Amino acid sequence: MPSVLVVEDSPELLCMITDYLQGEGLQVWPAASIAEMERRLSSVTPGVILLDVNLPDGDGILQAKRLSLGERCGLIFITSRDTSEDIIAGLDAGGDDYVTKPLSLPALHARIRSVLRRTRETVLTFDGWILDLIRREFFTPDGNLMPLTSGEFNILAALAASRPQPVDRDYLLDVISNRDPRDVSDHTVDTLIARLRRKMRGVTSAELPIVTVRGMGYALISRESR
Repeated sequence: MPSVLVVEDSPELLCMITDYLQGEGLQVWPAASIAEMERRLSSVTPGVILLDVNLPDGDGILQAKRLSLGERCGLIFITSRDTSEDIIAGLDAGGDDYVTKPLSLPALHARIRSVLRRTRETVLTFDGWILDLIRREFFTPDGNLMPLTSGEFNILAALAASRPQPVDRDYLLDVISNRDPRDVSDHTVDTLIARLRRKMRGVTSAELPIVTVRGMGYALISRESR
């Protein structure tokens, strides 16, 4: 289900946006402040963040830069600040779109759908982890870049694209077939999976999403799918 994190300090507007988007079939997480947004992002990765600029505990544009929100998911600023300087600042901070108040909820929904279409094919998320297929980058749930080898990245991308369905070892061997044949054996996939798990376990105590499927291979299963 497409998901949206709505960060808005007006209780009435927050409720109105949340109710409307839920009625349109989106999963919505509301937040009324930067602090609440950060708490949400520690456990979920939305497809799009709707971020108010004027919040009680900070400027949304500055916080988006600080947290690299535009690199983690789709980002739409919603605000009454409508000068060209504000709009440019929002887009420069990683925003995909900039919507001024008062809001048209159907138009806002259309903008969300547009951002989801652009990001869904190139950015895969699971349990807070973010895999950028274009930049070939992997981010931890707290937003830090985790260096991966080419083989590790290719296997993780294959698992993420097929989730939650299992992927067999033969297919994963094909994924890394551009490696030097002298480096590839029946145990290559197992070795790369073990290295991925070790790296991911180094930054989180949560249950890892890469699971072994007996008689098949491996699968990537998020907490929501268990």
